[in-house]
Amino acid sequence: MKSKSITRSTIIMFLFDLIVLSALTYCSICFCNIQINKILSLICISLVTITGLGTNYLKGNYKIREFNPTFWNFYRLLEGVIFTHVPVSILLFFFIDKSTLIKFLVINIGIIYLALCIYRLCFHYYLFNFKTVKKILIVGVNERAKALADEIMNKPALRMEIVGLVRTDAIEQKILEMTKEIFHLTQDEKKLYEAENEQEEIIIDDKVPVYEDGKDLYNIVNKTEADIVIFTYASQLISAVPRKVKVYLMPEFYEMVTGKFYMDFKNVVDFRCEFSRKNTFIYDVLKRIFDVIAATIIFTVTLPITAYIALRVKLTDGASPFFTQKRVGTNGKEFNCYKLRTMYVNHYVVKNAEMLNDGSDRVMPFCKWIRKAKLDEIPQMINILKGDMSIVGPRPEPADFANVYKDDVILYYARTLVKCGWTGWAHVSMPAAYSVDEEKERLSYDIYYIKHRNVFWEIAILIKAVFLAIGGRHL
Repeated sequence: MKSKSITRSTIIMFLFDLIVLSALTYCSICFCNIQINKILSLICISLVTITGLGTNYLKGNYKIREFNPTFWNFYRLLEGVIFTHVPVSILLFFFIDKSTLIKFLVINIGIIYLALCIYRLCFHYYLFNFKTVKKILIVGVNERAKALADEIMNKPALRMEIVGLVRTDAIEQKILEMTKEIFHLTQDEKKLYEAENEQEEIIIDDKVPVYEDGKDLYNIVNKTEADIVIFTYASQLISAVPRKVKVYLMPEFYEMVTGKFYMDFKNVVDFRCEFSRKNTFIYDVLKRIFDVIAATIIFTVTLPITAYIALRVKLTDGASPFFTQKRVGTNGKEFNCYKLRTMYVNHYVVKNAEMLNDGSDRVMPFCKWIRKAKLDEIPQMINILKGDMSIVGPRPEPADFANVYKDDVILYYARTLVKCGWTGWAHVSMPAAYSVDEEKERLSYDIYYIKHRNVFWEIAILIKAVFLAIGGRHL
């Protein structure tokens, strides 16, 4: 079963925003008595609508289950509404007087923001007070079951309740043993297999019943009134689930809920097979075209900013404003990565994971925002044009960092299966990793990207990264 990335609630919110943006913009134009012809009026309405929908999407405002009534969520929504009016402001600047333009912007931004906030508040109230809670039955009592249960329990906005676990230990062990025998495993995968088989029985919650006989699955589903049955491993028992009940495999459902890849022995072996089948010539060509066009535009547009930063760094301590750093790229091959220097000259060598810090005490004061906005990484456009990197992909690690992580993070090699990127899914989804546990988390995002990558998604990731950089809040 394929994941459902766009829910009915998301579509309803999208349509509501479309109506609000277009209708209220038309009302504001009429109220402010803006003297423009119908064609220009239609262009203005279209600009606000299209830019508004795109901005809300890229800022995550359609992740409605994550929209809690917090200050930062409302601020992010306001920021998006303000940005939405930038294109129409530039257009109207040449056609109407400035006082009328300001009046239009203040009114339109205010009423659109108010309407979007009210709808989201109403949805949040409906979600936690009226929406039916989905009952989840998990087939399996293992680490996969625990990982999924933790995600569901930690995200109340999912409106899901675990109504039981079904024991199938013999089936799970047989699947793992067969997989181990069929595939030639790497050392990392052997370690992962051994670690999983050393796990003790998983207890999720004392309140969650455990059903001992998986062969009685049909009756268990009816007894628990489950809406969704999730199998931790593929099994013939799937045929015992009533047709009205939705069925998922755990890794698939985990990805839907988290946007991350679930990292365990069996799933990694499956991923290796999927990856080998997904490499296509057409995708590689389209991606390279996208990389060259995007890198050229970014480098050209930011050239004055880059020149200013370089000059100021040079004047600060007299050393070169540029430097190269050995980074690990595709298939573990090292290359020289270009960067603007933002720290005072101070060479040091990383020896262990505890030393992997951001070096904030060495950053030049005026460069702190530059680092948050990732402007110091603009010279990497040269690496992209040379073919060392891509616009989107797993971030390339410094060689000394990689030497630390490769021994401590199982399957670390997987991030080098594709070309490394200037930005990436992990890059826009979580802060930089400065510990082994954080690196494991980032790796799960990187593998999710590698598994689902396509050019259209990469364009969306790039635009989101630009939005974060403009706000100086890049993760």
